[in-house]
Amino acid sequence: MKAKAGKPMARRWLTLGEARRVLGVDASTLRAWADAGRVKAFRTPGGHRRFAREDLQVLLQRSRAPRPVQVARQIHRQGRTLARARTDPAASWYVALDAAARTSVGQTCRTLMNSLVGYLTGGARRRLHLRAGEQAGRRLGAVLAARRLTAAQAAEAFLHFRGLISEAVTTRLALAPEHQLRALRQIDTFLGRVLVRMLEVFAQPR
Repeated sequence: MKAKAGKPMARRWLTLGEARRVLGVDASTLRAWADAGRVKAFRTPGGHRRFAREDLQVLLQRSRAPRPVQVARQIHRQGRTLARARTDPAASWYVALDAAARTSVGQTCRTLMNSLVGYLTGGARRRLHLRAGEQAGRRLGAVLAARRLTAAQAAEAFLHFRGLISEAVTTRLALAPEHQLRALRQIDTFLGRVLVRMLEVFAQPR
């Protein structure tokens, strides 16, 4: 097999299938990591990805014992990047918000993300961060309800936000599967509580 120019021939190049087995992830996850630059890859003349075993070992070492605060901050950063790129301005819930409401929602979401970071970091203050997240959920519900959004539209907006966070964990961070699963479970617990508090606002008489 001919390597890409500039690549040393002595290195052991692995196929996508071989590389995913080394890392213990599925093929779609490894493709996303490569596209995001989380793991080095090059393409053969036929367009197939190849991975250096040495690069995979480095990735494994980095992903074995991530510090919770580092993971949380990366989720925060990648989530904000995705929000800017993936929010559809034609979505019904987005169209219903005027400039002032979008500013208010943005500020509340930043508070919510800071609370999520604190919650994922763990420690004695985790319960306080969860409470702050729930309060942010109520504020978010109040803003959306005041703009006459329905509960379904509000839930759609929230699930869009939640999906971006999950995408950040599964495709933008080089985490081993067990660390991915742990982060996703914690995020689901936190955001599930926030969603309940947000929807409670819509159950109240207007």
